[in-house]
Amino acid sequence: MGVQRVEVGQGDRRRPPVANGPIAELLLGADGDTRFGVAHIVVPPGAGMPAHDHGVSETLLVGLSGRARLAEAESGGATVELQAGAIATIPVGRRVTLENAADDEAHLLAIFSPADFAARIADWPADVDQRPLTRTT
Repeated sequence: MGVQRVEVGQGDRRRPPVANGPIAELLLGADGDTRFGVAHIVVPPGAGMPAHDHGVSETLLVGLSGRARLAEAESGGATVELQAGAIATIPVGRRVTLENAADDEAHLLAIFSPADFAARIADWPADVDQRPLTRTT
């Protein structure tokens, strides 16, 4: 495979099987075509993800817009605020929570290595909301 280009807003949209979860737009890696996976994550106001891990994938989260809070699920673990330009890493096997307590959507870019977690996202139910997913600035 050669150089490839993908765009936010053009990927397959999924929602985790949890109440009030984020939207995950798969951009790369769900079909095993790359060694890493990429997803655009949109966390609406008041939404989030309960404690979870990313399996064998190490994860890099990049804040694009809005604000989200990433916290280690273990008592006393680190909490990181993600806003535009902020980057957080999640080691393999570490359980985390993600929430948006702000009034605006939070947009994040998630990079998974290896791409295994992108394949897990592909198994989530399709997002029935078809509004455009464009990053706000």
